[in-house]
Amino acid sequence: MAKQLVRFGVVADVQYADSDDRPAWYDPSKTRYYRNALNQVRKAYDQWIGSSGCSGSSDSQVLSTDQQMIDNYSNNFNKKIGFVLQLGDIIDGLNANSQEAHDSSLRAIRRTLNQFECHKTIPAFHTVGNHELYNFTRKELAELFRDSLFKKLKVDSDSIGLNELKLLPDRCSTGSTDSDDMLLYYKFYPQPGLKLISLDCFDISVLGHEPTHPKYQLAADILARYHGCRDMDVWDTETRLVGPDRRYQASNGAISREQIQWLDEELAESDSMGELVIVFGHVGLHPGSSDWNTVCWNYDEVVDCFNRHRSVVGYLSGHSHSSGYTLANGVHYITFHGIVETPPDTEAFASVSVYEDRLVIEGYGYEKSRVLPFSRLTSGSGGGGGNEIADEINVNNNNTNNNLIQQTIDDLANNMEDMSINTTVKVEV
Repeated sequence: MAKQLVRFGVVADVQYADSDDRPAWYDPSKTRYYRNALNQVRKAYDQWIGSSGCSGSSDSQVLSTDQQMIDNYSNNFNKKIGFVLQLGDIIDGLNANSQEAHDSSLRAIRRTLNQFECHKTIPAFHTVGNHELYNFTRKELAELFRDSLFKKLKVDSDSIGLNELKLLPDRCSTGSTDSDDMLLYYKFYPQPGLKLISLDCFDISVLGHEPTHPKYQLAADILARYHGCRDMDVWDTETRLVGPDRRYQASNGAISREQIQWLDEELAESDSMGELVIVFGHVGLHPGSSDWNTVCWNYDEVVDCFNRHRSVVGYLSGHSHSSGYTLANGVHYITFHGIVETPPDTEAFASVSVYEDRLVIEGYGYEKSRVLPFSRLTSGSGGGGGNEIADEINVNNNNTNNNLIQQTIDDLANNMEDMSINTTVKVEV
């Protein structure tokens, strides 16, 4: 019987701003609920800590019988989570457009981070999105996230079982304190045998770097080649772009060779140790789970890195504001719905349970629920195969494999008491 390793919460694209609702710039049929975004974060935590009845069903989601079986059964047990992943764009770029831009940005992110810091026993791990970089330098952002995790949440407290966690140093690639050299990717260990890796999807970007920085200049050359000009306003559109080229916009970026090398080494280490690895970042890495205009510029290089290693089982992202999923070479690519475009009468967040042999995603409101078995650990080398074994099982679909659902229910009964109790988190950068 498969053991449950950890349970955690996921939110994406909060994009809070002290602004009235307005249509999304890219699709006027969608509304952005800027102020209500904080209420959405509160609703997620209410569900995770059990302080209010934020229901898993809503007008936007009719649960299948199988999903109701999971929910009804697991509701009888401790459903607390061990930590939260915030998948980027925690505040909106609108904050940087006010007359008092920097002060407005600081107020907005402080107000938003407060929602993640209210629950001292549940640390929140953040990944960088494009909207953070509209508001802050990389150094400012690194310090804000680090201070939130270590100074506000005090996650090294023995009382919550998060030991061996030390204050992150001001890490940079050159040993200097230059804000452009701050590295925003890292790893942590929720449980022995499980590693989580956060990627910086804007490592090479025209966001967060000074125009004189080599990574800015490289990104600018790439964008100019595809857009035919050097105009930031044009770079943030897809007017001249078609098909896969639509990813070459300023709101996306690329992952540097140095970061990919670091990722490759981390995955190789996990291969040798028999660990499971879940990677997360803001931008999509597979066009099957995200639209081309929200995919990383060099997604193929990162996917190739994943495919060389059997340890990586999933990649979690936001950015597209819509749920998406695909399976490729045994890796589950999951995109989560954006909070900012979620109406007040519903919600969009997820609880993820990691078992030794699968992921169980419980979606709320706009977020979809899924049971995703692993195949890579038993399919030989990480280069391919396993798709016929690890097909998506969407628990909102009538074709759900009832045996696997029942196994999940049985495992919940045996493992629920272990959730969020023996969690040891170590963070390394």
